[in-house]
Amino acid sequence: MDVRYRDNEQGPVVALVLALIVLGVGSLFLTWKSIARQRALVENNLFLSGGSIARGVESNLMRIVRSMGRNRAVYPMFPTLSRDLFQELAASDDFRFIAILDQSGKVLVSSEPAEDMPDVDFSRIGDKVLDSGQTWHMMRSDDNRETLISGLLLRPVFAALLSEKNRNALPGEFPDLGSGRKGHMGHMGEHGNGRNMHEGNTVQGDNRAYLIIGLNADRHLQQFKQYRRAAMLQTGYVFLAAVFLWFLAFAYIRRREQSNRLVRLEQFQNRLLDNMPDGLINVGADGTILAANGSAKKLLAQPDGESDGNLVGRNWKDLPIGEPDPAEPAAGEYEWQQHEYHGRNLEILSVPFPEGDNSAPELGLRLVLIRDRTRIRRLEEDLNEARRLATIGSLAAGVAHEVRNPLSSLRGFAQFFAEKLKGQEPLNSYATTMVQEADRLNRVVTDLLYLARPRALAPVEVDLARVGDSLKKLMRFDMEHGNVEPHFDFEAPVVWADPDAIRQVLLNLTANSLDALNKKSGEKIINISSHTQDGGVWVCVQDNGTGMDEDISQQALEPFFTAKAKGTGLGLAIVHNIMRAHKGQISIDSSPDQGTTIRLYFPNAAQEELQA
Repeated sequence: MDVRYRDNEQGPVVALVLALIVLGVGSLFLTWKSIARQRALVENNLFLSGGSIARGVESNLMRIVRSMGRNRAVYPMFPTLSRDLFQELAASDDFRFIAILDQSGKVLVSSEPAEDMPDVDFSRIGDKVLDSGQTWHMMRSDDNRETLISGLLLRPVFAALLSEKNRNALPGEFPDLGSGRKGHMGHMGEHGNGRNMHEGNTVQGDNRAYLIIGLNADRHLQQFKQYRRAAMLQTGYVFLAAVFLWFLAFAYIRRREQSNRLVRLEQFQNRLLDNMPDGLINVGADGTILAANGSAKKLLAQPDGESDGNLVGRNWKDLPIGEPDPAEPAAGEYEWQQHEYHGRNLEILSVPFPEGDNSAPELGLRLVLIRDRTRIRRLEEDLNEARRLATIGSLAAGVAHEVRNPLSSLRGFAQFFAEKLKGQEPLNSYATTMVQEADRLNRVVTDLLYLARPRALAPVEVDLARVGDSLKKLMRFDMEHGNVEPHFDFEAPVVWADPDAIRQVLLNLTANSLDALNKKSGEKIINISSHTQDGGVWVCVQDNGTGMDEDISQQALEPFFTAKAKGTGLGLAIVHNIMRAHKGQISIDSSPDQGTTIRLYFPNAAQEELQA
């Protein structure tokens, strides 16, 4: 069975997905920022180290210059001494190369061959580095090697010592070191330490020299790479864990949604099965009842109330209802079997499970469907009775019309002869008997006409006490003649009925009770009572007369059936017809020499409108 449900799980699912996406993106962003910050810290440390090393090399070059003192003849040897210093320093694994370049990028002094030196563009650096001693740095990657290139603008004296003219100077000549006078090195000072030779740091003109140091940054960046690898792996693990948790959460939500749907479907099916009007029973192979709904418990409940009404665990064969044969569909239709069970007319259908559906033992072997046809059967019987009465009524109406006119004439002549022959016996008795029989025949005709054409009822709330008083007055002489005093016990004081109709019903039933009491000696009792039950009012007429056997009581409501010597058999038929017009019920409980109790059920106004 397909059942539509409102999907209330979309909100949490969407929120969970967005939360996990934000978590993943946030984790990646934080990791990237952390790696970038760590990279910047490592590069800053490298830049500090590169600047310190560049200044240290410059200091060593200054020591060489100071060691020359006033010996101008050794000035041309400065490039060679610088190269030796650079090669000695470059022999360490911490250095890639050390060189001094001019502003055009030409190598002046280098620890490596000129063709192995990297190309450095000083066009952008020259605008930023204005004073000697200022450093700049850049990272360079070649062949999976990381190199930190640190540059330092040297003092003008180094540019002069490394100039082409100083390189080519002959011994004894004085190279131009930028003092403003050709061939003059300037005043060395009285201590001969050459301080005036490099006095001032500002670079003049275009005569610039840059110290370039290439440091091995692999070892310094190795820790950063390890940190980056660990951070990436950690982020990957977090992201995978988030994805895994997302899948788990999504699977859990889907599982919970399916479980909720299953629970709701089971609840819906349980409510459907428990509230369906027909009984449903699941029977196993040995006849054990495995499951039963509420309607089945009600339909198969014991009328005495001794049983607890629980069918599960009992055996179907123990129920006094008979064993239904498993029905196979013939021409697409199943055949229902009729069974009588404690006054109920039940229809039972036993449907076997298909073989493919019997893989689970708890499913049982067959389904037994039970439906109560008691009311429908009663309606069918009433319909048949109504049709029969309609036929009889049509015949009676025709007969009554044909009989009543000549009957009136016969009664008139009989009454005339009774008056003329008054005091002349036995002629007077014959005439009187003719009048009485004519009156009795007239009553039969009247009953036939009422039975054939019942008048429309107008139910109202009728006071039963007033009906009882009227009944006493109408039958006062009959009751005195029979020595009977009726007893009234109206627990329900009013009843919803037609006043004339209920008066006629009680009158006919009381007359029948008097006839039954006249055949019995001893105490004679007629009790008329009422009580509320089943949403309506039950009116009971009880006597302790001769009673009836079962065969007579079953036919007592049929027209023209009577067990009395003098009777038309229409009294109870008229009562039955009146109760049917009230949409009520009539039942007869009688036993020979035990009296008779006739129960009349009058529904209230709401029930009558519902049945209509």
